[in-house]
Amino acid sequence: MSDSPLKNIPHRSKEEILERLRSLVNIYHAAFKNFTGVHPSVPTLRCVVERYFLELDRMKVFHGFEFADQHKRAALTAFWISKLHPVQLHTDANVTDALLIANEWFAIHAALAHLEIEVSDISAPYLRNLLYTLRFRNPDPETLASIMYLLERACLKQSP
Repeated sequence: MSDSPLKNIPHRSKEEILERLRSLVNIYHAAFKNFTGVHPSVPTLRCVVERYFLELDRMKVFHGFEFADQHKRAALTAFWISKLHPVQLHTDANVTDALLIANEWFAIHAALAHLEIEVSDISAPYLRNLLYTLRFRNPDPETLASIMYLLERACLKQSP
């Protein structure tokens, strides 16, 4: 395994991990400022950040690119949030449909932060489809990167 390109995967500093973690916590608070009954699990969010960096660095080494574009970063963010579910329900929460998809909402908000577009820029039918896809279809990061690219182009009213 000494010839494996995986040996070239860099290790992220604690500062990089904490900066990314703070960024996600800030995105969470902005997205859920009007919600009660949920909270972010910081240990789970840290796992999201660590896996995000590991997968991002693996992709860079495997595909031979130096910098990941915003679509790949958005996709990996949404992927790991959807997979690890860092948004937790309070035990006494009044469970609503909105709370049941809180992780998918958070994944979309966090992904859109990379694309610099707002949830309000997305049509309701497309948003429902994206929420459904994240909740029930578990798309891989590469597929999500394509979705993020096309979504950004559509919101900017540009052709792909």
